Amino acid sequence: MENKKRMFDDLALEEAEKFLLEYQRQKPWYSGAMKTVCAKFEVLDDEFSLLRGHDPIHHIESRLKSAESAYEKLARRGFAQVADNLTQLKDIAGVRVICSYVEDVYDIAEVFLRQEGVALLQKKDYIENPKPNGYRSLHLIAEIPVSLSKETRRVPVEIQLRTISMNMWASLEHEVSYKVNADLLDSYRAELKTCADEMYAVEKKMQGICNRIRNGK
Repeated sequence: MENKKRMFDDLALEEAEKFLLEYQRQKPWYSGAMKTVCAKFEVLDDEFSLLRGHDPIHHIESRLKSAESAYEKLARRGFAQVADNLTQLKDIAGVRVICSYVEDVYDIAEVFLRQEGVALLQKKDYIENPKPNGYRSLHLIAEIPVSLSKETRRVPVEIQLRTISMNMWASLEHEVSYKVNADLLDSYRAELKTCADEMYAVEKKMQGICNRIRNGK
């Protein structure tokens, strides 16, 4: 029995090593995709600033999911933790675009998706349809071409677009719910949801004020 358990442990270790090797082989593609998407949004922000007189993007964040995180996520999603299944994950490369207003989120996303070579794979609008806990953001999975020295491939990138207040709420909610590892009471969840709704209402008012000022009214 002990020998059989050791055999399975050895097989699991061998698959994990293969997975790590495959991740390292694919990493330049995901890194290139992430950097390309960031550059595209930076260029669009410059153009919008020139044409419209304000920067729609407050800042951009990016990250590559680690090999360990990718390995664990395969298990959570019910996939075998093998090298060939790395392509099942569409969020290894991630970009978060923080905008000033809700209108900026939709404007910049629409223009980005119209660019040559960008293909939309999936869209989830949690601004129009917030999650039950109050979370708001526009989620896109887009595929873009990436060229290395000898080959060009299309690589998926997860893109989250949200406003400054949505980003602040999401960061604080994550800190409370996950980092503190707290089993939140329903009353606390309701309070967090109320905060999200109130912040959204305030930023909609701010958007209205901004629009009236820009239109000279």
